[in-house]
Amino acid sequence: MGSSMRLFRVWGIDVQVHWSFLLILAYGAFIYSGQSNPLAGAIYGIVVILLLFVCVLLHEFGHALVAKYFKVNVPTITLLPIGGVAQLERMPRQPFQEFLIAIAGPAVNFVLTLLLLPVALLVVGMGMGSGSASSLLAYAQSRMMTPSLDGLLVYLALTNFALGLFNLIPAFPMDGGRVLRSLLAMAMPYVRATRIAVMVGRLMAVLLAFVGLGGNIMLLLIAFFVYIGGRGELEAVESRYVLKDIKAGDALNREARQVYTSESIDKAVDLIMTTYQADFPVFDLGSNFVGVLTRPLLVSVLRTQGREGRIVDVMIPAEQIPVVGPEMTLADVWDQMMENRSRVVAVKEQGRFLGLLTLDDISELIQVVGATKEREDSQASRPSPTAAL
Repeated sequence: MGSSMRLFRVWGIDVQVHWSFLLILAYGAFIYSGQSNPLAGAIYGIVVILLLFVCVLLHEFGHALVAKYFKVNVPTITLLPIGGVAQLERMPRQPFQEFLIAIAGPAVNFVLTLLLLPVALLVVGMGMGSGSASSLLAYAQSRMMTPSLDGLLVYLALTNFALGLFNLIPAFPMDGGRVLRSLLAMAMPYVRATRIAVMVGRLMAVLLAFVGLGGNIMLLLIAFFVYIGGRGELEAVESRYVLKDIKAGDALNREARQVYTSESIDKAVDLIMTTYQADFPVFDLGSNFVGVLTRPLLVSVLRTQGREGRIVDVMIPAEQIPVVGPEMTLADVWDQMMENRSRVVAVKEQGRFLGLLTLDDISELIQVVGATKEREDSQASRPSPTAAL
């Protein structure tokens, strides 16, 4: 997403487009350029693609506005050649809320279909004149690839219907995967519901790949993304499951080193080289917490100005560091980091600084505690041995 260009901002959401979107515009121009007037056909093809992605954008706003209603922040919507992505900073805790957010996108497509189809059929009927209903539908289908108003309306109506149905396929990262997971989660634990939904999604990916082997490259790509998306979703949910019972205060490194504002950058480099620590709290001479020096920031400074200078000149001020309490769970801390796009948070109790938590700390805990929980869960799921008769 790093090569995306911001188009506009509405309702607190940045709408941006990836540079590769130009490829799909070129494809649309090429598809329709085989008409009697190639230039007019190419322009029409670009218009078709742009209007199609207006519908995709409305689909993503369906997700985004329902998410914002449930107090879930949505910083960006990005348009890509394969569709759109609404970036939700977290999923709601309640399955019914997730269901409503997930179903909102396809619902927008179905509403657009209901609005466009009658108008399309009316315009097609006016152009066709008399005829039966079956001949009207056949004529409408033939007009889809013809640069015309009726062809455009038919194309948009049917494509919105197809988009709505396609997104309801029960496979992550499509909306249908989240709909299935949310419905399952109403009757069973969230992690188990995710595992079942991911398994169903992988079966769908295999089916799509099998069909795509007949020469449909797009289906093969979709099958790949479905398989990868399911794995990523399962990892995220299992990570949260691991973190939900650990408090921030219990995860602090009591042996963590600290640096001072009066010290040079060279001191931080020495600590990076001689310890496993990557991020350092910064204190002033009065032992007050005043900032953080992170490894990415330190590396950036070393590239631009070397080891010269003081830590106070390059640190992140404490006012810009998210603050959490020691009783907050690491799952909530993780959400706080994602919402603030910060690799560190300061743990404080009644204004007193207790320590730093970093993404590296949480990643290590996910691996260590996750392995323990996985073993406990596997043992709990085994049937107890029965006595021999």
